[in-house]
Amino acid sequence: MLTQAIGDLLPSAVGVAISPVPVIAVILMLATPRGRSNGPAFAVGWVAGLVVVSAVVQLAAGGASDPDSSSSTGVEWVKVVLG
Repeated sequence: MLTQAIGDLLPSAVGVAISPVPVIAVILMLATPRGRSNGPAFAVGWVAGLVVVSAVVQLAAGGASDPDSSSSTGVEWVKVVLG
């Protein structure tokens, strides 16, 4: 069950990880005089933004009926946490 969740999320995680936008932003921020404080602040904000978007999508799609999915909501939250 956990390996299936990881397999389902892996393509999306790789896409987010290699996206050029955060890479360019981190390089530009680290080149500034306050790079040591801007870099971690950006990383925390990026992760927080992904968590918020994932939670909103999870809540919005939580009421949708999918005949292929199980009725337990624990699996979906595992996917959100791993994502």
